[in-house]
Formats: sequence, structure tokens, C-alpha cells
Amino acid sequence: MLFLCRNPKNWEHRHMLARMLSKEQCRNLLVDPDKNICDLPSKLMLDLKECLDNGPETNNWRTFVSEAAKLYKRYTFSYHDIEMKFGNRIYTDSPSKALINELGALNMTAEELTRVLDQLKLERVLMYLKKYEQIRIITEPVEMTELTEGDVLRLEVEGLGFPYPRHQWFKLNPSTSKYQELQGQNQKVYKVEKCSFEDAGTYCCRLHNGKGNSQIHFSREAVVKVKVRPLKKAGYEEDTAGSNHHDAPYNYSVALDRTQFYRQKDVMPEKAVLPYILEHPKSQEIMKGATLVLNCQALGKPPFVYHWYRNNQFFSTTDESYIKMPSLSSQIGTYFCIVKNAFGEVKSKDAIVTVSESVPEPIVQAEIEIISNPKSCTVEYGGSCIFSCEARCRGFQLHYQWYKDGRKLQGHYKSELRLDRLQDMEQQGNYMCMVSVPDLNLSRHSNIACLNIKMDSHKPPEFNPTDKVALLIGNYDYKNETELKAPETDVSTLAQLFRHLDFKVVTLLNLTKTEMLSAVDYFSELLGKGVYAVFYFCGHGFEEDGKCYFVPPDAKAGYTIEDCVSAENVLCRMQKPDPDLIVLILDICRIRNRVESAPAGDIMNIKHKGNTVFCYATSFGMFAYEDAVNGILVKYLQKFIVQDKSVLDIFTQVQEAIGKEPKHYTLQIPEIRSNLLQPKRSLADKISTKGATKLYHQRTLRWLECHQKPEKKLIPIPELQMELEMEFQSDFSNVLHVITTVKKPGISTNAVAYICKIPSAVSLKDMHPKMTSNNPTRTKSTLQEIQKLTEDLVIDICVRYVCVPPDQNASPMYKCSIVQVNLGLPLVAVLKLWKPIENEATEHEDFSDKNTYS
Repeated sequence: MLFLCRNPKNWEHRHMLARMLSKEQCRNLLVDPDKNICDLPSKLMLDLKECLDNGPETNNWRTFVSEAAKLYKRYTFSYHDIEMKFGNRIYTDSPSKALINELGALNMTAEELTRVLDQLKLERVLMYLKKYEQIRIITEPVEMTELTEGDVLRLEVEGLGFPYPRHQWFKLNPSTSKYQELQGQNQKVYKVEKCSFEDAGTYCCRLHNGKGNSQIHFSREAVVKVKVRPLKKAGYEEDTAGSNHHDAPYNYSVALDRTQFYRQKDVMPEKAVLPYILEHPKSQEIMKGATLVLNCQALGKPPFVYHWYRNNQFFSTTDESYIKMPSLSSQIGTYFCIVKNAFGEVKSKDAIVTVSESVPEPIVQAEIEIISNPKSCTVEYGGSCIFSCEARCRGFQLHYQWYKDGRKLQGHYKSELRLDRLQDMEQQGNYMCMVSVPDLNLSRHSNIACLNIKMDSHKPPEFNPTDKVALLIGNYDYKNETELKAPETDVSTLAQLFRHLDFKVVTLLNLTKTEMLSAVDYFSELLGKGVYAVFYFCGHGFEEDGKCYFVPPDAKAGYTIEDCVSAENVLCRMQKPDPDLIVLILDICRIRNRVESAPAGDIMNIKHKGNTVFCYATSFGMFAYEDAVNGILVKYLQKFIVQDKSVLDIFTQVQEAIGKEPKHYTLQIPEIRSNLLQPKRSLADKISTKGATKLYHQRTLRWLECHQKPEKKLIPIPELQMELEMEFQSDFSNVLHVITTVKKPGISTNAVAYICKIPSAVSLKDMHPKMTSNNPTRTKSTLQEIQKLTEDLVIDICVRYVCVPPDQNASPMYKCSIVQVNLGLPLVAVLKLWKPIENEATEHEDFSDKNTYS
């Protein structure tokens, strides 16, 4: 009887089982399989410690811990235990020695050790334990492969045995009818990135794990045929020089920028040709209220004119290759674009657009999860430090790349970055690791870790603030202005750096005018005598009559100063509690507004106290710019801000660094204004709560109040015998990540739970919830604009599952169950920033003379 495998994953699973040692293999050892590992021969244990202490990332002691936990749950350690019991011995002793002793105390046997070492392929150590095993080929190369010039040629063979098989590929020489050895091709996979006619022929691979004839095996022959690649369409020529890729410290894509998908000669054809559509408009389903974006990328001789049609009716002409419009129900239909130039026209393919009233079901996609971020550290001159980053991504192989101050560190591709003999002060700075899955074009960066080199440990700081707080606001989702890319990243970057400097940080995105003023009022409640305060704004802005104004994202078209928030208003509110230091960093343009405003009334009487520093991203009459990652100001500021130098020296260093880059100082020149009477104050000054401990704790409680996330929830569904688990995370003070896991599937199968309904006050960042795990099933949704909640956050969770019918011949039925969950008022929702300010002249509270908060 023939059984077919309907699920390819079952085949992969069987292959994986075939590679693992059987019970009989683990028992058939050179030593007693039940012997405790601490009783094994000393030579074996010394080699094991040396291999695990000095091995590469793929088979060092950390990988050993991970593999042991996968195979045997009783050998699972928490991250804290790993670092405290083993990791802290890296410099003083052997982590592997401590690990082996710990596992011996847990009665790990030689049989279990053999299975773990086999997963790591530590042949050198296994030679003490395992007996010889004949080679058995389990994967043969494909017998016949037909390719086209330029395709990837890939042949693979896999065999089992011990010692582990060595490989050597051969190719048949037609003139001599003998196989010739392919130099350097000694891996189980033979790969040619771009094959040519010369690569056609017959191949085979030799596998051996000894010198005798019985220890040598050959794979079957694999025939490769290579055909001529058909000529490309008229309109552009083949670029034989290859693609021109540039390394970048972050893998952020730019909206509607498709240059990464084609070559430079494709973008600017050398010959005048008819338009040729490189990228057609795509069919899509979008949520009601979202913005519809259709793109039609064409090649040929510019300029192009794009005529857009909906349901065969013309409705718009653009000079750009894309069109944006709000997704109303009237926009449903079939779209296409006719692209014209001086030589003719061409019609795109049809794109069908539908508008959804509810949140679509989640799309399964891989997501990199950072398990452990590098930690900031301060080391003595001449000392050493190690940064570590651990991540995972549903079984995919990860690639690590370290950066310092945004620049790639060549040759540092491991999860750990070790820096020895730190005698160069230039090694100070911000370190970050980019983790990526190249095959999926997926990447994620770790938190920033700051390295400080300590020259004189006996010199006390000159100033000691009683507390340090920072309010960071980024507006980018504008309705009547150009959308910005950098504010979210800039706020996140500075937040990490200020936290490293022991600041209490409040991060907010996309605030209206009322919400910004309310946020400043709340922020001012955290200030008082002895406190350092930093205010940062990034978004659209302008300058009128010497005053800077911040534009809220919901500002009307043709806004004036009445619709915006002035920097002087912010300073006035922050001055009332009388902090020791106020730093305002204004990352905005300083050109005049396009619409003339009525003269501003002189209603603010700022009392200057010699405690204020202004850092402007640019000079008067100039724009402020951003790239695909950061604004230019933050790009440089992040390099210096954590140094133990005065705040004026920090900003001066930023000016000097930009002054060395003509491509930047010709665009914007930062400006510094200060009336500091104590100019040596530094953002790195250490906090001292002596005499103000009670006030410090009061401020801490008030700050924590607006950063409270909902507690983890376990939601039972009795009729399905199912249990859901909800967890919550937040990167910003008004953004909440909701992770929903099907903890117990009960009587259902293929169950998945996700948010299907939310209050109208908030919004979802992504149209499709992300499915971050299949076993157990886990989805992630991001709720934005939490500050707009006027009542408890009540969401509906949709549980979609398969109900197996009693009749086995009947088809499975998909069913849904809705669960309503009340999350209260999370994060800054408790502050009710949406409330209009009744009396802006009300004095702010100063806790220097009060014992409790009102």
C-alpha cells in the first residue's frame, strides 16, 4: 500500500529524526552509557572544556546549554542562571567547567552527553565515546537538472556515519571519460551562484570517513544541462557588471523607493525607448480609513505621464509613479495605469482593490526576536569588555553584524563582540548588533549599548542632580503635510541613550496640540529644584519672529501659529517648577511658515534663571533633513550624548562633526543658545537623592503610573476547553503591543487568536496581525494613539479554529468564537491628555514643598 505525505513538513521532520542518534547508537558506546559525566576520563573532560570554551558560536558552551535544554527539559536553565553561574566566569575561570559540574550534579549520563555533542558535531570529543559507524547516504543529488544561464546551480548530498563523512565533488571530463576533482569543493553542497555553459556536465560526490575502501562511498551521478538565456525586452540592456549594493547600518525600506529591485542601467536607459512597466499595480485589501497607495514603476525615456483609471473610467493624472488616496468604500474596483512618454504608451496589468471593515486574519510571517540585548558598561583604562546579543527566528539561521556609532565593524559577525586592551578613547561610543535572515530580507537591531572608558575613578562629579527626566515627542503621521520617516526612530534612539544616563523617559508619538500641551504639563509635574529636564521634539515646524513652532499631525491645511505649539510656551511651563537644568532639542525646520499669521500676542513672561540650553537642528532660514534611518541631528548627536562632558561640549562636538561633512553642513548647520550660569553641568552627572529621597520616590511613582501595562491575562473558553494567554509590551509611552497565545487548544485544531475589533479612538499600526509562532500559535498586534482613550480599552479577540465533524468523510469546518477583554486604561491613557486645558495660566505644582501628589 502506498502512502503519500501531504505535509512537506512531515518529510523534513523524518529527515531530522534520521540525522539524530538512535537509542541503540547512544547505548553502544566505548564507555558505560549510564556513567555520570563527572566520572568520565580526565583527558575527555579537558578536551570537552577546551572545545566549549574556545569554540565558535555554532558549538560553544552557550550552544551546548541550548541543545541540552532542547533534548532534555530537566537541563533547562534560566537566562539569569546562565549568566550568573557560567557567564560570569569568562574572565576568571572556565564557563564550561562550571557547566559540566552543574550537569554532573543533575546526574547527566554519558549517553545524554553523547546525544548533545552529536547535535553540535563535536567529533574531537565524541572520538572518546562513539564507536565507528559505516557511511549511509540519506540524500542523493538530483539526477537531472535543467538550468538557464545565470541561474543558481545547487547539488546536495548528505550522509550519516562516524567519524562524520568528509566530502569531495568531482566532474566528468568528456574528453578523457574520467572524473576530475573540483578544487575546494569539499562541502555537502556544491553551489554556483550564476551558472554558465562551462558548468554543464556530470557530477558526483565522494564521501569517506576513513582510509580503507570500505570506508569510501560515492553518490549517484547528477547530470546538469544549461540553456541559453532568452534576450531581454527592448528598453534596457543587461548590466554585466552586476548590482551595485551599498552596506547600510540599518535595513529600513523607503516608501515607494524601488531602486533596490533593479540595476542602475535599468533606471536610466541609454537608448530612447517606449515605456516598459517594471512593477505593475498590485491587488490589495486595505482597512477602511487607511490610505490606498498604488505604484506603477516604468522604465524608458523620461519624462513619463501616468493616467490612472478605475473601473475603466479615467480619474487622475500624475507625474509620479504612484498615487495616494483615502480608502473609502467608493474606491473599491479595478484599477490600471497607462504610462506615456514621447515615443508611445503602455498599459499596466489590472489591480483589484477591496476595502475591509474589520481587521484581516493574521498572515504567518517570520519575526526575529531579540532574547538578550547588549548591556552598557564602563571599564577602566586598558581593561576589556564583551557585548552579547542573542536572538531567534523560528528555526532560521541568523546573521550577526556589529556597528559602532552607526558604522559597520568589519569582521565582527558573531553574537558576541569582545574588546580587549581598551587604551584608545575613540573606542568609546554606542555599539549595536544587527541580526538578519538574508534569505528573507529580514532584519532587526538590538538596543544600543554604550561603552565608557574610565580614566580616573577617584574624581567625583562636580554636580549631582536629585533626578533626571526627559520628554521625547515625535510627530510624523501628518494629514496635510509630508509624512516623515525619522521621528519614530529618532525618539527610540534617544530614549535608549537617555535611559543609559539614568533619565526617567517619556516617549510619545503623533500628539495633537492639546495632547502636546497636556503632556508638557504632566512632564512639568516631574520637575523641581535640583532636577535635570530634557525636552525633544521632532517633526514639522517653522520659525516666526524669533519663535519656533511645532506642527501637530492633525493641523489643518494652511495652518498658522494659532494651530501650533510654541517652544517658548513649552519653556515657560518647564521653568515654573525651577529645575536646575533645562535642555530643549528642537529637531525642526526654521524657515518662515507658508501662510502668514496674525502677530502673536506677548502673553508669556518667561523668567530666565540661567538654567537653559537650546539646541536647534538647523540655523534660521534653513531646513532640517532626514535620511532613511535618522534625522541628521540625531545621526551625530547619538555619537556624543552619553559622554561625561558638559552639555555645551556635547552640542559643540555635534557642530564640529557636522562641519567635517560638506554633504550635511551645506544642508543644515546646528545652532546652540545658552544662558547657563553653571556651564559645566553634564547630562551624565550622577543622581544623588540625599535630602530629597522622598521627592525622588514620589516622582518615580508618578512616572511609573503612566507606564503601567495590563497584567498578563489567562482567558478560559470552557465550551472549547481552550485557554488563551495575553501578554503586553511597549516601546513608547502611547503604543501597546498585544501578544495573544493559544496556550491550550482544547478540543479544537489549528486554533489562532487575534484582535478583531478595537475602539475607534485607537488604531492598529499594521493592517495584518503578525503570527510570530506556530507552536504554540501566537499573534502580535500593535495599538497606537493610546492617549486618545476616553474610557477603558475594550477589545474583541477572535478565536478561529477547525471543528472536526463526527463523520470522517465530511470536510472540516472553520468556526469563530469572540471573546471580549477589558484592558483598562494602559500607559498614558490614565493621564487623559485629550482633555482641553481649562486654564493654561494655572501654576504647576512643585514637590519641593509638598509631601504627596494630588
